[in-house]
Amino acid sequence: MTIADIQSKVRFLTKTDTVSLPAATLLILCNNAYERVVSLIMQSDGRWEWDDDNQTDLPIATTALTTDQQDYSLAVTHLSVKRIEILNASTGSTWIELTPFDQSELRGQSITEFMESAGIPTYYDKIGNSIFLYPPPDYTRAAGLKVYFQRPPALYTSAEVTTGTKVPGFNSLYHDLISFHAAHDYALANGLPNANQLMASIIQKEEALVSDYQMRNKDEQLVMRTRYNNPR
Repeated sequence: MTIADIQSKVRFLTKTDTVSLPAATLLILCNNAYERVVSLIMQSDGRWEWDDDNQTDLPIATTALTTDQQDYSLAVTHLSVKRIEILNASTGSTWIELTPFDQSELRGQSITEFMESAGIPTYYDKIGNSIFLYPPPDYTRAAGLKVYFQRPPALYTSAEVTTGTKVPGFNSLYHDLISFHAAHDYALANGLPNANQLMASIIQKEEALVSDYQMRNKDEQLVMRTRYNNPR
C-alpha cells in the first residue's frame, strides 16, 4: 500500500474527509502508527534484523579513530548499538570486535583511572549519545571505528504524502496496520463507536505479523556453538 492508499483507508475506517481529519493531523497519526508497527517488528525479529526498506544505505556507520580520543558521538537516530569494531593498529586492514562494558561492572576503582593509558581498545561503554573506548586508542585511523546499529523507520514527510507513492518499509501483507492504528487513535479521541472493533482487527493482524517475523530465519538451523576469541 502506498501512503495515499493508507490515508484513504484511514478516512474510510473513520468516515472522515479532509475537513474533519486534516492532512497534518492524519500525517501525525500515520507516523505514530508506523513507529508502533516497527517497534513490534523489532521486538519480534530474531537473527534477521529488520531495517526499513526505504533506507538507501546499510545501518553501519564509520568514523575516524583518533589518538587519545576516548569519546565518540553517536547520531541520535540510532535506536540501539549491535556491535562495534576497530581497525587493527598494525595492519590497518583487519577489524577487531570490541567487548561491551558498563561502569556498574567496575568496583573498587575510579572509572577515570580504568584503562586510562592509551593503547589498543578492547572495551566500549555507551553513555548518552556517546561511545567511550577503553583504553583510548594510541593510534589514528581514518574510518577506523565501525558501529553496527538499528535505526527507526523512515517516517513520512508532507512532501511524500503529496507525492503519494512511498510504501512502508516492512512486509507488504501488514501495511494496513498503519491505517488501522491511525484510525483507532482517531476513533478513541473522537468517541467513535467502532474503536473496539478496530482494536480487535489490530490484535489479529499484529499476531500474524509477529508470527511471520519470528519465522524469517527458516534458512538457518539453530545449533549451540562455542564462542572463541580471535587471537589476531
